[in-house]
Amino acid sequence: MAPVVPATPRKKGTPLRTKLRGTSLVVLLLALASLAACGGGGGGPEAEGAGEDRAFPELEEAARGTTVNFFMYGGDDATNAYVDGWIAPRLEERYGITLERTPVGDTAEVVNKLLNEKGAGDDEGTVDLVWINGENFFTGSQAELWFGPWAENLPNAKYVDWESEEINTDFGTPVNGYEAPWSQAQFVMVYDSAEVQDPPRNMDELRAFAEENPGRFTYPAPPDFTGNAFVEQAFYDVTDRVEPYGEEFDEAAFGDEAPKLYDLLNGIEPNLWREGETYPETSAALDELYGNGEIDLTMSYNPYSAERQVEKGIFPETTRTYLLEDGTLSNTNYVAIPFNGPNKEGAQVVANFLQSPEAQLEMQRTHVVGGLTTLALDRLPEEGRREFEGEPDEATIPLQELQENRVPEARTDWLLEIQDGWVENVLQR
Repeated sequence: MAPVVPATPRKKGTPLRTKLRGTSLVVLLLALASLAACGGGGGGPEAEGAGEDRAFPELEEAARGTTVNFFMYGGDDATNAYVDGWIAPRLEERYGITLERTPVGDTAEVVNKLLNEKGAGDDEGTVDLVWINGENFFTGSQAELWFGPWAENLPNAKYVDWESEEINTDFGTPVNGYEAPWSQAQFVMVYDSAEVQDPPRNMDELRAFAEENPGRFTYPAPPDFTGNAFVEQAFYDVTDRVEPYGEEFDEAAFGDEAPKLYDLLNGIEPNLWREGETYPETSAALDELYGNGEIDLTMSYNPYSAERQVEKGIFPETTRTYLLEDGTLSNTNYVAIPFNGPNKEGAQVVANFLQSPEAQLEMQRTHVVGGLTTLALDRLPEEGRREFEGEPDEATIPLQELQENRVPEARTDWLLEIQDGWVENVLQR
């Protein structure tokens, strides 16, 4: 018997913004309260002169013998092993830095902690470095929670294309040197080539696939990260637009375009797994359905995830990865330093090492974090470029093909409206 897959009931669930924005809403309210109480002055994209202008060798010397507390999402065992077993020993050996990884379930927990500390006037906290996402970076920026600018001054920043929109903005929020990129992810579709000869490459083809193969496709329910990505990808497809969603949210434009998305998703719903009465709650639950042979397609924001699952014997060996037409969503992972981080020197040394070609190659080789390097290959020596390009596995897509078919994420406010709209007009319809 196949294990029970956690699922989100189609017509049940808590109301819109309470369920989707939960922690984020609390964070934003606290941010506004702290701004009113403190009047700013802690480091954010609008602050000036708050960064680190010492020469990097001075930072390295100051960091020697110190501990860096790295707060990061702890739910991925492979990424944890990479940080604990590969990054940490090298930092100790080369810089005398002890890296302490503090796992969190949601980065919003860290932002809430920093907001509370700022509201209390605590100028020396306990977080040195944090793995941050776009929505929480934006919220923290509004409350001036980030130290900087510093990221473009790192020695290894020379390998990063800071002119790229995928690097210099984070879900539409300008980075301005307040966070350093350390990996990239890209949305991919995954299928079993033994069962599917010609997988759907756009939403029209997906609708036809669902009709011809009832019950053999589904997607995770937002606010799951991968579920959000699929719905956002569908929004791009049905509206045939990308650029406007990187701008400020336009309520009138969203009102005009969103019904196209709801029509698509409601149209395929009766042909989804379990007739669309429930949705998998997580991407892991979706992968479980695929691995059990209950569905023919799955999806991931890590292009190498399928290869890992095949190696573990979870996915069939006939699994293959592919891209949708017109490009797929690309997301950059960053690290940021809090305004009250007690070891800003050590945090910068760690961030610089995470960005080194050596660490980036190991990250990509072991397929952890987002799976893809943030380094611009044309800025690397030719030999280094060849190492990154490597020989793709049968289940994966060549790095160059991935990089040539990226589209940026929408701004946070667009994403939140898409999430809310999905709940109201698809899940609860």
